[in-house]
Amino acid sequence: MTHLRILLIALSFLILSSCIKKDNTDPMAEPFSYTAGIQSNEIQWEGRTRTFLVYYPKEEHRNKSLPVLFVIHGGGGTAQALINATRNRFNELADTDGFIVVYPEGFEKQWNDGRDVEGIVTSWDEDINDVGFITDIVDRLNANLNVNMSRIFTTGISNGGFMSSRLLCDRSDLFRGGAIVTATLATTYVSNCQPASPNAILVINGTQDPLVPYAGGQVVVLGQERGEVLGTEAYMQFLATRNGCDMNPTITDLPDTEDDGTTVKIYDYNNCPSSKLQLYRIEGGGHTWPGGIEVLGEGLVGKTSREFVACDVIWEFFSGL
Repeated sequence: MTHLRILLIALSFLILSSCIKKDNTDPMAEPFSYTAGIQSNEIQWEGRTRTFLVYYPKEEHRNKSLPVLFVIHGGGGTAQALINATRNRFNELADTDGFIVVYPEGFEKQWNDGRDVEGIVTSWDEDINDVGFITDIVDRLNANLNVNMSRIFTTGISNGGFMSSRLLCDRSDLFRGGAIVTATLATTYVSNCQPASPNAILVINGTQDPLVPYAGGQVVVLGQERGEVLGTEAYMQFLATRNGCDMNPTITDLPDTEDDGTTVKIYDYNNCPSSKLQLYRIEGGGHTWPGGIEVLGEGLVGKTSREFVACDVIWEFFSGL
């Protein structure tokens, strides 16, 4: 009887110890595995399982303090689909220059980017905290790897571009810069965009985008209105004012080397005190990733410019920061 009582006490102690250890587990303590190449990850965020891909560059970069680039897919897309559409180019650049690439997945393939149209997207209806989700990924990377926290960047296309724009509003203290592709900022979110510090921003938009109008207005997808957004020129003026840049940019023409129905003008906004601001205006360009793979067809999304490779331009822009 005595031996049985001792055994029960011992078992109770072990169970209690196990529970205490589990309750005190640091959610950041589970290390990311730095193995060169693409790694799949998942975390619990706001009661949901959220997933993301991380690309680690070649082993030669392991011990460096590495910048981080978030690449955010568009509405209805996926992380892997964006890797494919961009021809794996960001990962190739990461191997050459040494940076980590993160491809987060939106809840139900959508991002809460600041638009407030009801009954279309769960992330908008339930006000899912995607800013917090992406920030949490940064915190976890920083807790486990040698991350250069002064060089965190974001880029994205369409819904992912709007999401990047929101990140630059809400977490200017975290993101040094961003590249916005086929997107601007929701008009309903402009008053909320009060960054603590200026960001370096590159915008890449086509004048013949059939989904996100270059002049601004309603985003329309397959006949469905998905929120009003700033026009590209208005967005650039907003950013120039916010960042203290000259309002009249220097405009240069990119050489027209491809017979693709597009030409490119580069707008450089000068004398920004502590940031950089640039627009690639694609004359005749559609709702596409320049230099990428045509995914949905010209009839639906317009022309894809071949005059430059967006991934190369984006990373070159970030490399100078």
